[in-house]
Amino acid sequence: MKALIVFSSWFGHNRAIASLLASELRQHGMSVDILPDARVAPGRVASYDLLILGSYTHNGRAGHRLRALIEHIAPRQLQRLSVAVFGTQVVESPSYHHPGGVDDLEACLAARGCDLAVAPLRIGRNGLGRFTSRLGLSASERATIRAFAAELWDASVPALLI
Repeated sequence: MKALIVFSSWFGHNRAIASLLASELRQHGMSVDILPDARVAPGRVASYDLLILGSYTHNGRAGHRLRALIEHIAPRQLQRLSVAVFGTQVVESPSYHHPGGVDDLEACLAARGCDLAVAPLRIGRNGLGRFTSRLGLSASERATIRAFAAELWDASVPALLI
Protein backbone atom coordinates (compact mmCIF):
# COMPACT_ATOMS: atom_id res chain seq x y z
CA MET A 1 0.00 0.00 0.00
CA LYS A 2 1.31 3.44 -0.96
CA ALA A 3 0.41 6.73 0.68
CA LEU A 4 1.12 10.30 -0.35
CA ILE A 5 1.07 13.03 2.29
CA VAL A 6 0.77 16.51 0.80
CA PHE A 7 1.02 19.46 3.19
CA SER A 8 0.89 23.24 3.31
CA SER A 9 2.88 24.76 6.14
CA TRP A 10 3.78 28.32 7.05
CA PHE A 11 5.40 27.84 10.43
CA GLY A 12 6.48 24.19 10.20
CA HIS A 13 3.69 22.59 12.23
CA ASN A 14 2.03 20.74 9.38
CA ARG A 15 5.44 19.57 8.15
CA ALA A 16 6.08 18.15 11.64
CA ILE A 17 2.65 16.50 11.72
CA ALA A 18 3.22 15.02 8.24
CA SER A 19 6.61 13.63 9.28
CA LEU A 20 5.27 11.96 12.41
CA LEU A 21 2.25 10.64 10.54
CA ALA A 22 4.52 9.16 7.85
CA SER A 23 6.72 7.54 10.47
CA GLU A 24 3.72 5.96 12.16
CA LEU A 25 2.26 4.66 8.88
CA ARG A 26 5.64 3.24 7.85
CA GLN A 27 5.75 1.30 11.12
CA HIS A 28 2.52 -0.37 9.97
CA GLY A 29 4.28 -1.37 6.74
CA MET A 30 2.96 1.34 4.45
CA SER A 31 5.14 3.00 1.81
CA VAL A 32 4.83 6.76 2.36
CA ASP A 33 5.99 9.81 0.41
CA ILE A 34 5.74 13.32 1.87
CA LEU A 35 5.71 16.42 -0.33
CA PRO A 36 4.94 20.10 0.13
CA ASP A 37 1.92 21.22 -1.88
CA ALA A 38 4.09 23.21 -4.32
CA ARG A 39 5.70 19.97 -5.58
CA VAL A 40 2.59 17.93 -6.37
CA ALA A 41 0.78 17.86 -9.69
CA PRO A 42 -2.71 16.31 -9.82
CA GLY A 43 -1.56 13.44 -12.05
CA ARG A 44 1.05 12.41 -9.50
CA VAL A 45 -1.54 10.97 -7.12
CA ALA A 46 -2.46 8.21 -9.60
CA SER A 47 0.19 5.85 -8.28
CA TYR A 48 -1.04 6.01 -4.66
CA ASP A 49 -3.76 4.21 -2.69
CA LEU A 50 -4.04 6.75 0.11
CA LEU A 51 -3.94 10.54 -0.15
CA ILE A 52 -3.48 12.56 3.05
CA LEU A 53 -3.79 16.34 2.83
CA GLY A 54 -2.64 18.71 5.57
CA SER A 55 -3.18 22.45 5.73
CA TYR A 56 -2.75 25.50 7.88
CA THR A 57 -5.70 27.85 8.35
CA HIS A 58 -5.65 31.36 6.93
CA ASN A 59 -8.85 33.38 7.14
CA GLY A 60 -10.79 30.16 7.69
CA ARG A 61 -9.44 28.54 4.52
CA ALA A 62 -6.96 25.89 3.53
CA GLY A 63 -3.92 26.62 1.40
CA HIS A 64 -4.92 27.53 -2.16
CA ARG A 65 -2.57 24.96 -3.69
CA LEU A 66 -4.28 22.12 -1.82
CA ARG A 67 -7.72 23.33 -2.93
CA ALA A 68 -6.45 23.53 -6.52
CA LEU A 69 -4.98 20.03 -6.25
CA ILE A 70 -8.34 18.63 -5.12
CA GLU A 71 -10.15 20.43 -7.94
CA HIS A 72 -7.79 19.07 -10.61
CA ILE A 73 -7.67 15.39 -9.63
CA ALA A 74 -9.77 13.38 -12.08
CA PRO A 75 -13.11 12.38 -10.46
CA ARG A 76 -12.64 8.66 -11.14
CA GLN A 77 -9.16 8.80 -9.64
CA LEU A 78 -10.41 10.68 -6.57
CA GLN A 79 -13.10 8.03 -6.02
CA ARG A 80 -10.47 5.26 -6.14
CA LEU A 81 -8.36 6.81 -3.38
CA SER A 82 -8.75 6.60 0.36
CA VAL A 83 -8.47 10.22 1.51
CA ALA A 84 -7.78 11.84 4.87
CA VAL A 85 -7.13 15.40 6.04
CA PHE A 86 -5.32 17.06 8.92
CA GLY A 87 -4.37 20.55 9.87
CA THR A 88 -3.68 23.26 12.38
CA GLN A 89 -5.85 26.16 13.38
CA VAL A 90 -6.15 28.75 16.10
CA VAL A 91 -8.41 27.77 18.98
CA GLU A 92 -9.60 30.60 21.21
CA SER A 93 -11.68 28.44 23.53
CA PRO A 94 -12.58 24.74 23.72
CA SER A 95 -16.28 25.52 23.35
CA TYR A 96 -16.01 27.46 20.07
CA HIS A 97 -14.85 25.94 16.79
CA HIS A 98 -13.71 28.45 14.16
CA PRO A 99 -13.96 27.22 10.59
CA GLY A 100 -10.49 26.23 9.51
CA GLY A 101 -8.35 24.79 6.77
CA VAL A 102 -9.43 21.25 7.64
CA ASP A 103 -13.09 22.23 7.22
CA ASP A 104 -12.26 23.85 3.89
CA LEU A 105 -10.46 20.73 2.62
CA GLU A 106 -13.33 18.54 3.78
CA ALA A 107 -15.84 20.77 1.95
CA CYS A 108 -13.74 20.78 -1.25
CA LEU A 109 -13.54 16.99 -1.19
CA ALA A 110 -17.27 16.61 -0.42
CA ALA A 111 -18.08 18.90 -3.36
CA ARG A 112 -16.16 16.43 -5.56
CA GLY A 113 -18.13 13.47 -4.10
CA CYS A 114 -15.25 12.22 -1.96
CA ASP A 115 -15.85 10.88 1.54
CA LEU A 116 -13.03 10.84 4.07
CA ALA A 117 -11.65 7.51 5.24
CA VAL A 118 -11.59 8.76 8.86
CA ALA A 119 -12.63 11.87 10.76
CA PRO A 120 -10.22 14.77 10.19
CA LEU A 121 -7.30 15.41 12.52
CA ARG A 122 -7.36 18.93 13.95
CA ILE A 123 -4.46 20.29 15.95
CA GLY A 124 -5.52 23.44 17.73
CA ARG A 125 -3.09 26.21 18.52
CA ASN A 126 -3.85 28.89 21.11
CA GLY A 127 -3.15 32.12 19.29
CA LEU A 128 -0.63 33.20 16.69
CA GLY A 129 2.22 33.59 19.20
CA ARG A 130 2.22 29.88 19.83
CA PHE A 131 2.51 29.21 16.10
CA THR A 132 5.64 31.26 15.64
CA SER A 133 7.38 30.54 18.92
CA ARG A 134 7.07 26.76 19.25
CA LEU A 135 7.56 24.46 16.29
CA GLY A 136 7.63 21.27 18.34
CA LEU A 137 4.64 19.04 18.97
CA SER A 138 3.53 18.38 22.54
CA ALA A 139 3.29 14.86 23.94
CA SER A 140 -0.52 14.98 23.73
CA GLU A 141 -0.37 16.18 20.11
CA ARG A 142 2.02 13.34 19.27
CA ALA A 143 -0.35 10.85 20.91
CA THR A 144 -3.26 12.28 18.92
CA ILE A 145 -1.31 11.99 15.66
CA ARG A 146 -0.32 8.40 16.47
CA ALA A 147 -3.96 7.53 17.16
CA PHE A 148 -4.98 9.17 13.87
CA ALA A 149 -2.37 7.10 12.00
CA ALA A 150 -3.62 3.87 13.60
CA GLU A 151 -7.23 4.73 12.80
CA LEU A 152 -6.27 5.62 9.23
CA TRP A 153 -4.40 2.34 8.82
CA ASP A 154 -7.37 0.35 10.14
CA ALA A 155 -9.84 2.19 7.90
CA SER A 156 -7.75 2.23 4.73
CA VAL A 157 -6.19 -1.19 4.51
CA PRO A 158 -9.39 -3.28 4.67
CA ALA A 159 -11.08 -0.96 2.14
CA LEU A 160 -8.20 -1.40 -0.29
CA LEU A 161 -8.03 -5.18 0.08
CA ILE A 162 -11.70 -5.73 -0.79
